Amino acid sequence: MQIARDVFITIGKKNYTLRTPLDLKELDRVKILIDQACGNLDRSTGQEDLLVLTCLRLAYTLDSVGSKLDDALKLLDNH
Repeated sequence: MQIARDVFITIGKKNYTLRTPLDLKELDRVKILIDQACGNLDRSTGQEDLLVLTCLRLAYTLDSVGSKLDDALKLLDNH
């Protein structure tokens, strides 16, 4: 496991500093996911609303992927 270090991440309109053991490749993947969830939001929206909408989009994506995986597992179980 990597040693935790301070990194900067942008969500909505603000930059945040956080401590993480993620390597650069993993952190870049996380940043891309956040940008995809937040990227097309109206920038006139307040930061707190941007955070909530981003969280909802990420939750929806996670739920959608989970449902697809459940369906795939059911198909595999039936064969």
